[in-house]
Amino acid sequence: MTVPPLSYEDFLTTVERCTGVPAKTLRTDDPTVTIEDLGVDSLGLINVLTEFENRYDIELDAEGLTRLPEVHALINETLKPAGARTENHIVVDAPFDLVWDMTNDVAGWPDLFSEYASAEILDRHGDTVRFRLALHPEVDGKVWSWVSERVMDRANRTVEAHRVETGPFAFMNIHWSYRETGAGVEMRWVQEFHMKPEAPIDDAAMTERINKNSKIQLAHIKERVEAAALAGAGAAVAR
Repeated sequence: MTVPPLSYEDFLTTVERCTGVPAKTLRTDDPTVTIEDLGVDSLGLINVLTEFENRYDIELDAEGLTRLPEVHALINETLKPAGARTENHIVVDAPFDLVWDMTNDVAGWPDLFSEYASAEILDRHGDTVRFRLALHPEVDGKVWSWVSERVMDRANRTVEAHRVETGPFAFMNIHWSYRETGAGVEMRWVQEFHMKPEAPIDDAAMTERINKNSKIQLAHIKERVEAAALAGAGAAVAR
């Protein structure tokens, strides 16, 4: 049985129940705040880990983890079932701040990706955003749409996402990472997924499809972000 990823809000609710620390205190936008800073002591953390171990019948080793998003990521990593995996990357010749801001502006994705017709923000809590994406209509007029959730960690330059409405997927988890290089910012996409038995295509076919489309979208994003960087540089010179 496939277990859906644990949302950050559900995670915080459990932490609140196990530690007594209010969720509004736990829900901080400051990436430097540690578990201890939030008032969660070692016993409280053990209670949280035990709760999830019993709930999912898993074992969790949180040694060395100092922040709640790290513990949340550990739980979802441990829950992750076997499936297919794709990995694609591109280097964008632009400042990190611009690359990060443009690629994480979900509402602006229809201008950044060629495949999306719309992106509607449904909910936002700090660095967690839930949204609905819709593709451009197919020839027969059918429009594919689904809800996803993303957790952005600017300090560590990573994004964790998953499809809430999975459609033909048993699950779809997405990891983005950013790394500055001498040639610009390397943006890497890792997608891990598994198709439902009744899906029209299997993991192998979807892997091929995702790899092909990821290259197209990454190239499109590179073009848009680099154009924005060039326009910004030109405006600065003009001043």
